[in-house]
Amino acid sequence: MHTLKSSSSGQNLPSRRSLLSGLTALGVGAWITGTGSEAQTNASPRRIDFHHHFQSPEVFAFASSKGIRTGPPTWTLAKDLDDMDKSGTATALLSALGQPANLDFGDVESVRKAVRMCNDFAAKLNSDHPGRFGNFAALPWWYPDTDGALREIEYALDTLKADGFMSYTSHGDRWVGDESWSPIYQELNRRKAIVFIHPHTAKCCEPAGLSKDIPNEGAMIEYGTDTTRTIANVIFSGFTSRFPDITLVFSHAGGMMPFIIERFFQGGESGEVVPGIVTKGQDGRPVKNLAAGSDVLGELRKLYFDTAQSSNPVAMDALRKVVPVSQIVYGTDYWFRTSVETSRGLTTNKVFTAKELRAINRGNAERILPRYRS
Repeated sequence: MHTLKSSSSGQNLPSRRSLLSGLTALGVGAWITGTGSEAQTNASPRRIDFHHHFQSPEVFAFASSKGIRTGPPTWTLAKDLDDMDKSGTATALLSALGQPANLDFGDVESVRKAVRMCNDFAAKLNSDHPGRFGNFAALPWWYPDTDGALREIEYALDTLKADGFMSYTSHGDRWVGDESWSPIYQELNRRKAIVFIHPHTAKCCEPAGLSKDIPNEGAMIEYGTDTTRTIANVIFSGFTSRFPDITLVFSHAGGMMPFIIERFFQGGESGEVVPGIVTKGQDGRPVKNLAAGSDVLGELRKLYFDTAQSSNPVAMDALRKVVPVSQIVYGTDYWFRTSVETSRGLTTNKVFTAKELRAINRGNAERILPRYRS
């Protein structure tokens, strides 16, 4: 028995009426009924939210039919739109929680089916609410299912017009950058795709709750740890140099990375994290792929990082010192955090100028997603 965790307009999609009828038959139609105000004021910052979750009721129903326990739904379209409107989020780039790619349905075809359900549902939201939603599509990473992933990349980009793809930091015993996914990465690189990387508790550290005294230990500790591990993996494995046309976007300001940046300089190397100040790293054996601290910083500064659950002055100030503001994008982690909370943090933390906030809210997203340019 397995547990489902909360942790562009398409072609050939069912009509809204047929979709709602089908969901009602499943007993989940109420999840997406209702509307939210879509009015935007002239003063709206028109934010693009890179870190915004949703749940597909069809995937939940399918998981239940496979004997996978599911908790009660926590996402609704009406509440989502309402939250977006409260602080000027123009577009939310959706990524599914309870990703079908990270559930062991027991067979490849079931995973493929769940992935397709998830992606079609997100595309339908986009079609019904033009401009309000984009989609980081799911892929069947788990096995890995190379053939299924390649077909889903084609379908998601060419038919559904997805904005990119979501991957967890790790799947089973493999982290993003693992050689076993090379054919998938080659195609993503050819397509110049965006891949949004979301953390979870890695297999190495399950079950969550290693210490009985830490509340919500997986999210509090392991998410930042696995994000940091994955950043190190894509840099030191040579992934970022082999696949330079894949745009990687990491959650939560890069996890622990900004705070342990000194440890990214291995083999006694040094780097100027802050111009004019030399930071020496840890002595040890030389690193074959990256000979100098400047190489590490160069690769790090190609990556993008969102502001989700990290809009406080400590995290933002640290991140800004490691990477330029051009690499920071707005993210809320809705529904775990609201747009009001996130935007308040960014505007009160005194880290960014008004011009820099405009870049974080929208400008940086427009640069890597030209379809959203005004």
